Amino acid sequence: MPEKYTTPYPARRIHSDGRAEDTEVLLAKECPVKLFLDGKPFTTLFSSPLELKELGVGHLITEGILNFREIAGVEVEGNEIHVLTRKEKITHDDKISGEKEASRSQIFVDSDAIFDPEALFAGTGHLESETYKLTRGTHLAALIDGKGKLAVRIVDVGRHNAVDKVVGAALLRGLDISHLYMLSTGRQPAYMITKAARAGIPLVATKAMPFDSGVEAAKKANMCLVGQLRQESMLVFAGEWRVRI
Repeated sequence: MPEKYTTPYPARRIHSDGRAEDTEVLLAKECPVKLFLDGKPFTTLFSSPLELKELGVGHLITEGILNFREIAGVEVEGNEIHVLTRKEKITHDDKISGEKEASRSQIFVDSDAIFDPEALFAGTGHLESETYKLTRGTHLAALIDGKGKLAVRIVDVGRHNAVDKVVGAALLRGLDISHLYMLSTGRQPAYMITKAARAGIPLVATKAMPFDSGVEAAKKANMCLVGQLRQESMLVFAGEWRVRI
């Protein structure tokens, strides 16, 4: 499947000793994706060309626009995602001025999930995808259970898209997100933590480092935030009680 995420491009490699040669490399594909809500244009996202249904569902949820129960159906036509809701009318202005702004200030992850350190260390085995090895241009998000078993994993050119897609995939499969943790290859500012919190994810772990804003957002949302996840150690910045010692 990596070939569906990539496209070959010619390049000229120039060496430090003055040699030059023509070559061909694989680049990660990025495409514009139009998201429609109840038949009306909502936004345009730029993502990898796969898992578009998951992208549409996850984006609306992690941005605080809808909850999963409000989604009546999702159809993908080319690079267009059409989401139908169970509500009679949803307007962009109403959501932005009302519910969305309220959700940003009142997000609280209502989960009592606690994870063994071994389950988190097991996540290091899922951090690198074949697409990343080929292109060095993608991010990854995954959801992993309390035993360290992979539930779902998604690759995308954007770290935020990967989160949207993995959330959408989990909900469409009927998984209980409140007892899974999210693994990410990207840095974690407040924006990324808030997206995970809206989905009800209790713990986020990244191989990178969080921003200070991400740590504060995790504390307010009752989440655990783990950074610099390695096989031999990790740093816990918030919600330490969610990692069983």
